[in-house]
Amino acid sequence: MGTNYPKPAIRRLKVYAFDPQASVTLSTAMANDYVIELPWEERWEAPLEKGPVNDYVEVIDVDPAAGLFYAPVDLNDPWLRDGGLEPSEGRPQFHQQMVFAVVMRTIRAFERALGRVVLWARDDQLSWRDSTLTPVERNFTRRLRIYPHALREANAYYSPAKRALLFGYFKPDEEAADVQASWVFTCLSQDIVAHETTHAILHGMRQRSIEPSGVDAAAFHEGFADIVALLQHFSMTPVVRQLLAASGGSLRAPGLLTGLAEQFGRAIGRSKSLRYALEALGERAATPADGSAASIVAAIRALGDTTEPHARGGFLVAAVFDAFVTIYERRTEDLLRLARPGLVPGNGLSPDLVGRLASEAGTAADQVLRMCVRALDYLPPAAVKFGEYLRAIITADTDLVRDDPLRYRIAFVEAFKRWGITVPGCISMAPDSLLWDPPRLEDYPEILKHAEADLPAPLADPADALNMLFTDLLSRLKFGVTFEAGDKGEAAYSRGDNGRRNLRNLAMEVVVHNQRAIHDWLESRVTDSADWERLLGLRLMPLADRPEDGCSPLLSIEGSLGDRRRKPQPKFEVHSARISRRTGPDGFEMHMLIAEIVQRRRGYFDKEEQAAADRGDKQVIGDTRWATPDFWFRGGATLHVDLRDGRLLRILRKRIDDDERLERERAFRSGETTGGPAAALHSGEPFAFIHRGM
Repeated sequence: MGTNYPKPAIRRLKVYAFDPQASVTLSTAMANDYVIELPWEERWEAPLEKGPVNDYVEVIDVDPAAGLFYAPVDLNDPWLRDGGLEPSEGRPQFHQQMVFAVVMRTIRAFERALGRVVLWARDDQLSWRDSTLTPVERNFTRRLRIYPHALREANAYYSPAKRALLFGYFKPDEEAADVQASWVFTCLSQDIVAHETTHAILHGMRQRSIEPSGVDAAAFHEGFADIVALLQHFSMTPVVRQLLAASGGSLRAPGLLTGLAEQFGRAIGRSKSLRYALEALGERAATPADGSAASIVAAIRALGDTTEPHARGGFLVAAVFDAFVTIYERRTEDLLRLARPGLVPGNGLSPDLVGRLASEAGTAADQVLRMCVRALDYLPPAAVKFGEYLRAIITADTDLVRDDPLRYRIAFVEAFKRWGITVPGCISMAPDSLLWDPPRLEDYPEILKHAEADLPAPLADPADALNMLFTDLLSRLKFGVTFEAGDKGEAAYSRGDNGRRNLRNLAMEVVVHNQRAIHDWLESRVTDSADWERLLGLRLMPLADRPEDGCSPLLSIEGSLGDRRRKPQPKFEVHSARISRRTGPDGFEMHMLIAEIVQRRRGYFDKEEQAAADRGDKQVIGDTRWATPDFWFRGGATLHVDLRDGRLLRILRKRIDDDERLERERAFRSGETTGGPAAALHSGEPFAFIHRGM
C-alpha cells in the first residue's frame, strides 16, 4: 500500500531581492537574498509543468541572438521542491525560475486586491467570424508567454501583439565601471519583471488603455507599473528590516527601497538607479513642503511641461509614494517617540524597533498597493487622466473602508496636490468632494417611467424602480461556476484538457457569458433609448428612429450606416463584465458587477473630413479612408451595480459625442500638443518603443 503524503502548502523559490548588482556590493549583499512563497497548485488548477508552465503563464526560453533554446527548469524535481535553484547569473534555468516567481507574486497581489482572477487580453488579430475558435479564445489569451532571453539589447517590454513579456540582455556601457557583470540580464531585476507584468495585467483589465488617447495615457501605464514594483519591495520583510536599520528607519533617502532597477540604470551609464520614487524626497525631509499656493502652481506648471511617458508618470509615482511615506511615518511616530525621545535618524535603532518599523512599512505598503489596484475598477473606460485616478482611489477606498482613522485618503489628496495633480470640475480637494457622483435619476425620466410600468403600485423611492430594472439584468448573469451541463452558455463545472476541473477556464466562460448577456439586455432597451444614450454616453438609436431633438446623428460611429451583413445600427461593445468580491478591514463585504461598455467613432486629423464623416458623407471621405480612419475615438461608461439589491451605484462616463475631447485627442495624436506625433507610438508594440533605454 503506497504512502499518501500531504501536499505542501507553499512553493518556495529563491530570487534576487533587487538584482545581481546588490549581491556584489558589501553594504547590500546580505539584503539581496529573498525567497518568494507561492501557494502550491490547487486540485482545480493545472499542475505545474517544466518551463515553468501553469494556468497563468508559460516560460519559453529561446535565445534568438545566440540561436539557442535553453532546457526548461523542472520545479517539481525533488532537488528543487524546497527553494528551487540558488541565485545564479550564469544559469538560464535560474532566470526561468526568477521570472516565474516574480510574475506569479505580482499576479497574486492583484488578485487579493481585486477580489477576482487575473485574465489576459485577447488577440485583436483574431477574426470574430472564425468558427473554429471558442468564445473564450476570441475574448482571452489563456496564458501569458514569458521570454527571459528574447532580445540582445538594453530593453524589456510587454508585447500587446504577442501577449508576452520579452526580456533583453546586454553588455554594460564602457563607462559603467562599477557594474560587476559582463552581461546584464533584465529578467534578473525584480523591479523590471514586476513592472512589465503590471503592464500585461493592466492591458488585460483595460484593453484600450494602450491607445494614445492623451498625454496621460502612456504615462499612467508607466507610472502605475512603477508604483506596483516599488510597493512590492516592502513585502520582503527581512530585506526591509536590514535596509531600514541602515537608514535609521527613514524612507526619505535614495536607496534600494526607493529606487528602481539599480543595475540596469548603472549599466546604461547612469550613476544611480534607473528611477527613484521621489527625486526630491530627501529635500522634503530637510524642508517640509508647506502646501503653499506658489509651490502647487510650480508643480502644476512642471507637470504641464512634461510629456515623455516615464517622466510624466514619475509625477504619479511621486504622489503615491509620498502618500505612502506619510502614512508610514504616521503609523510609526509613536514607536520612535517611545524608543527614544528626540530620536534622530541615523543614530542607530534597536533590532526590536527595526523589526516593528519593517512590519509597519510592510503593512502600509500593502494597504496603499491595494488602494491603488482597487481604483482601476473605478475609472472611465477610455482616456484616463491622473486626476480621475485620484478620484478613483478615494471612491474605491470609501466604498470598502468606511472608517479612515489614520486619514489615508487625506494623505493621498495632499500628496497629489503637492505634485501638481489636480481634479478640474470638483468643488474642492476634500475627499468627500472627490467621490464619483451617483446617477441623477431625474435626468432619466423615460427609464424610470418604463421601469415602473409593470409595477402594481407607485414606489415611494424612484431609485427602487431603477434597482428593479437592473435586478432584471442581474437575473440574466452568472455569478460563479455551476454544476450543471453547460448546454445553454453556462459555465459548467466540467473537466478540462488535463482531466482536472479547471476553475480559471470556467471563470473565463462566466465573463464571456455575462458580456453577451449585458450586450443583449442593453440592445433591447429600445423604448427609452434617448435616456439610455444620456446615461451611458453612447449612441444607440439608428438614424431612422432618432427624434428631432437637435442632436447631430454622428454617423461616424461604427455601424451607424450598416453594411452588407447588418442593418444600420450604432455598434457598441461590452469590454468587460467582472464580478468583484471584496472584504474590508472591519469585515464589511462589497459584491459588485463592474461592466465597461465602449463605442468607437471614426477620427480624422482634417476637420473637414471629420465633419463629413459625422454626417455620413462617404463620398467626401472615400471608401478607403472610411474603412481606415486616422484613428478611432472611443467613448462609453463603466457601470457599478451592487449585487445585493441591484442598485446602480455609479456610472463613469466618457461621452462619445464629446467634441472638445475629440479635439484634444486629435491635437495630441497629431503632435500639436507635444511636438511629435503620438500615433507613431501605437504600432502594436508601444512599450517596445517607450522602454528602449528605459
